[in-house]
Amino acid sequence: MMIESSVFQYFGLFSGKINANNKIELNIKRKIPMKASGFAAIILLMTIILLAGCVQITINVPQMPGNTTSSASQSVTAPVVTEIPEVEVTTRSVPTGSTDTKTASSSFITPVGDTSRIGHRTFTFYYAPDGIAKEYTIRVPVNMSVYYGARQKTISLPANMQNPEEVKEYIATFESDPAMEELYRDLLVQLRNLRYQDGEYLSDDQYLELIVAFVQQIPYVENPSSDRKYAIEVIYDKAGDSDEKTQLLTRLLSREGYDVAILVYEDLGYAATGIHVHKEVPDASLKVFSNGKKDYIFVDPSVSRFIGSVPDTFVTASDPMIYPVGNGTKEYGPVDYVWKVVADLKHMTTLGKIDKNSPINAWDKFGTCKWIKNSKLLMNTTCYCCDM
Repeated sequence: MMIESSVFQYFGLFSGKINANNKIELNIKRKIPMKASGFAAIILLMTIILLAGCVQITINVPQMPGNTTSSASQSVTAPVVTEIPEVEVTTRSVPTGSTDTKTASSSFITPVGDTSRIGHRTFTFYYAPDGIAKEYTIRVPVNMSVYYGARQKTISLPANMQNPEEVKEYIATFESDPAMEELYRDLLVQLRNLRYQDGEYLSDDQYLELIVAFVQQIPYVENPSSDRKYAIEVIYDKAGDSDEKTQLLTRLLSREGYDVAILVYEDLGYAATGIHVHKEVPDASLKVFSNGKKDYIFVDPSVSRFIGSVPDTFVTASDPMIYPVGNGTKEYGPVDYVWKVVADLKHMTTLGKIDKNSPINAWDKFGTCKWIKNSKLLMNTTCYCCDM
């Protein structure tokens, strides 16, 4: 309905006007008996205007004789939303060592999901600190939110392994990620308990060998992808390849105060752990690598292999680049014993004296040396263990 004038009336029964606020004021002039048709017309007029939604109507009723109260106006309006509801945000506690995901660097792991959910992985491995084989078991708690975050995080091998700066940046990514500290802390608690188990105390050298034995006995699974696993993935998946297990072993040893480095074979695309030694090794069976300041011996985290024993395929390879990790000062002392075991085993291999049934265990240097001596397989030839 179009209202062409701001003032109007209806058959003298009421008058009206549209005020400045776009409201219609209807004033009933007098009390007159109203026929049904007239009343219906008023109702129809009001209904049409209301449906138009563009104006409000105020009806002013004349005062009745003797009534002194003022007229009341009733406004019909739609409810007004004064505030937009806030989206509920649940803040979860960040695992120990992690940072707020809003401020953390994009190079760090962002925990995913419930940070209170903990999974566990049980490992059983062997080590013979005194020539007597012992079985060790640890149960490692794993924060699943960090694990899932690590799985979603892509960290690739350096595009150019011969570029020291790229390699250093790659290594530093694993070292500096605060989300990983919880795993290292919990894992080392388990390993330290083994060090003092049953009234037994392992020396620094034995404790190092224990940690090496643990990591070496985690199953080796080659990773064909350029995307590398974090240590938390190696633990929870119970599998890792050479550089993934190298990262795990090196971080554990450095946190326990050992002077270690990552050895990167650029031409082979292979990584291993280096342990600082200061004793001379008179036999080439155990090769020492130097960065001009310190000497390191090769430790292969991939499989059970004696400390210092270098695979044959690495003998002719170029010397690895050495990247020190951490600020540890402890070195490996028994290198003068281990090199004799390694030299005898290589000699026996050359002579065809070793087969799959030979009782050789990389986690038992004393037992292996004893077997070499008692087997007399190197009788009348060079045998270092035979003299011990």
